[in-house]
Amino acid sequence: MPVVAFVRLFLSETLGSVIRFPFWWYTEGFFEAARWCARGLRFRWDSAGLKVWVSNLFVPMYGQYDLAGRFVSVIMRIIVLIGRMIGLIVEVFGYALILFAWVVLPALSMILFFDSAFRFMMAR
Repeated sequence: MPVVAFVRLFLSETLGSVIRFPFWWYTEGFFEAARWCARGLRFRWDSAGLKVWVSNLFVPMYGQYDLAGRFVSVIMRIIVLIGRMIGLIVEVFGYALILFAWVVLPALSMILFFDSAFRFMMAR
């Protein structure tokens, strides 16, 4: 009797996991991946320090209060801000690509698996 119970438990857990997996992947798993991406973007936003760079845009660097020092400081900070914004935009596209892959890759892999299995069966 314990063997039958073990086999029943093993099959129900295994088959249940296989059946439950796609539902989890596209609901709870997707939302967890989206939260992970949001946390990553929030961290990158904070580490880029754009608010600090913008708030100090017109503050002279290195205490150079003459006209040339102020001009160079503003130009350099604008260039740094543009670079950091480009970096953030690239990371947003990267995280969007991760979420897109999360949705598409399992379905695509199943399509390719069944296509290759079908072609293999037809070749015989």
